[in-house]
Amino acid sequence: MLRRRRPTVDRPRVLVLCTHFRCDRTKRRSRDLLQPIAGLHVASLIDEERYDVSLYHENWHGPYDTRADARYDLVFLSGLQADFDRMRQLSYHFRRHGAVVVAGGNVCSMFPAFAARFFDVVCVGGVDSVRDVFRDFALGSVKPIYRSPQERITHYKINYALLGRAGIALPGHLIESSRGCSFRCKFCVIPAEGVPHTAYEFAALAEAIDAAVAASPWYSLRRLYPFFWFVDNNLSDNREHLLRLCDFLGRHKKVRAWGGLVTQNTLKDRALMTRLATNKCVVLFAGVESLDPAFLRRQNKKQNLANRTSIVDDILFAERLGITINYSYLFDPRHASVAEMRRQIDVLVRSNGLPLPSFFSVVLPLAGTESFWESVEAGELRANLRMRDLDGETVAYARLTNTEAELTAFLRILSGAPGRLVDRRHLLWSTLCRLRNLRRWNPLLWYLVYANNFRLFLLAKSYRGADQRSYLAGVDPLDPQYSEYPPEISAEDKARYFDPIRLTDERGELAEWLAPYAGATAMRTLA
Repeated sequence: MLRRRRPTVDRPRVLVLCTHFRCDRTKRRSRDLLQPIAGLHVASLIDEERYDVSLYHENWHGPYDTRADARYDLVFLSGLQADFDRMRQLSYHFRRHGAVVVAGGNVCSMFPAFAARFFDVVCVGGVDSVRDVFRDFALGSVKPIYRSPQERITHYKINYALLGRAGIALPGHLIESSRGCSFRCKFCVIPAEGVPHTAYEFAALAEAIDAAVAASPWYSLRRLYPFFWFVDNNLSDNREHLLRLCDFLGRHKKVRAWGGLVTQNTLKDRALMTRLATNKCVVLFAGVESLDPAFLRRQNKKQNLANRTSIVDDILFAERLGITINYSYLFDPRHASVAEMRRQIDVLVRSNGLPLPSFFSVVLPLAGTESFWESVEAGELRANLRMRDLDGETVAYARLTNTEAELTAFLRILSGAPGRLVDRRHLLWSTLCRLRNLRRWNPLLWYLVYANNFRLFLLAKSYRGADQRSYLAGVDPLDPQYSEYPPEISAEDKARYFDPIRLTDERGELAEWLAPYAGATAMRTLA
């Protein structure tokens, strides 16, 4: 029986908790440099004069200890699709001790009625509904669902001091200048949610830059050489906005260097790239995804097809300007064999001067995306597919080019032993070619090149248990947190909060809870 806690007499205690399951399905910390921005915006919307606010990030701090004595009046939970089960688990623990639990994220936005089964409050859309939640919480009655359109951006100060108080020390500053994206890649949740591209006011951006630097320790790299990484969904969505942004950053005295996420077609715009380079841009993460045109067409990545034949030259041109290029690379095991995937990796390594991908991933049908509904219609999803399996590493499809055993063996090598796929001599030569192409005596650029090219080997250290995984949805081992419930829990609560959410049943057919969303969500996604 879950009971409601009486609000704290002094200041109600509020916890903003970003949930996270590790890639290797263990309980060790990850400390990914990009993820700690999640939760910061939510926490910044809370009035610290009226509430005692804490920020916790499982990616950075490790799994939250549910045995802790700390009690909270209000808890905000967020996470990616693969983390949704973790949100449910923590919801049980916090509700059990009387807290009001609020949840957000794309699962909540796309399946709000379903998400409302596990939390007191579900936030649909942008973070700006947080103020509405607190207004009603102060009045003693919250609603089950709050909605805020993603393009609704209210003014609030980003409280970067919260990161320091939480013990999160990053080498640079994370910042956002816009939300949304106008492209419609089939595997992406942004078009599925219907998130239009919306830019912040430049006054708010200037305020955020000042706040980030002011919250940094006096003799830290973040204060002495402020580097800003823009976590916008698509920094290059609006060319005119990006031009104004780069001019603004070029003039700003507190910005020494910056980078962000852009689409592949941006690299072909030589005039734009030159403008970025002259205004302190030193690194871009481009949505290359694949060099296979058939893959790009299947995933509706039209923006990549225009310069697919010139992508290598475009990257080399950008790096000659002093902008290092990073990207991820996706495989589709429904269409590409293990031999073909090995061949593509070999091509990437042997291309002198071409960066090695920051990471490899298998394409996955995130729930609610166009890719997901297409796979449902085709009947190609694996039986007992769990939401936890939507992590970019686990194969979600039943129809494969190779046998399951062959694919498992390949993915174990790709994640845990990349040295068996990537010839270190060729990689070292490629790195030296990139450094020569930069034509700059700049230690920051050298570090960015090295860190990117050898990132696969650093990531491999996180897969100490890779040999225990099958990388196949429905049968891969679950995380230890799934069994961390009190012995006196009722059978109903165990099923509700700790059994994994399934997207398909034992026959591979759509799970019953998804049926009400199948028509309306699929139509909106395909529109």
